[in-house]
Amino acid sequence: MVGATLKLKQASAVLKVQPKDLQNLVQFGVLKPKRVEGAYLFDANTLLTAKVALCLKESLGTGTNVLTKLVEAFQASQKQLKKANSEYVVFTCRFSANEEPIKFGVPLRSMEEQIEQNMGRAELYRDLPRGRKRLGWKKEFLARLSDAAKDLGDISEEEILKTVRAYRRERRIPEITVDAES
Repeated sequence: MVGATLKLKQASAVLKVQPKDLQNLVQFGVLKPKRVEGAYLFDANTLLTAKVALCLKESLGTGTNVLTKLVEAFQASQKQLKKANSEYVVFTCRFSANEEPIKFGVPLRSMEEQIEQNMGRAELYRDLPRGRKRLGWKKEFLARLSDAAKDLGDISEEEILKTVRAYRRERRIPEITVDAES
């Protein structure tokens, strides 16, 4: 897992969440992955932070402002946690001086193991470079066109043009009308 950088869709596959959920964490500032050429790149630490954030969000149901503070505290102590090689990370929150602190634990080591096990899923969601088609796309496209031509049968080019023009004429008719009522 060390050194691997994943795009958003790949990271969501590794974390087993919807890409939109992960994207929301990024957009609300809970997660701060590296951004290169318009794409977010998730490294091992960011994946672990995302897993912790998703766990906190799911189990506590916290809002993004509290979740952001919890994640920032986790990131600040992440190096110490790695050195300690702890099984759990325990969050302690006190919302006011009068209240007792709330403590909750997150199974850090098992989350790291889950991420490690799911790294193979990232290959299934490999992104294609922008502007490039996958190999064999022309042959596949031509095969589909020839299948469609067989389904059409013996239709002349004039009939096709006539049908297309009629369809376009139908679309020009306004679908919404506004009338005054008395």
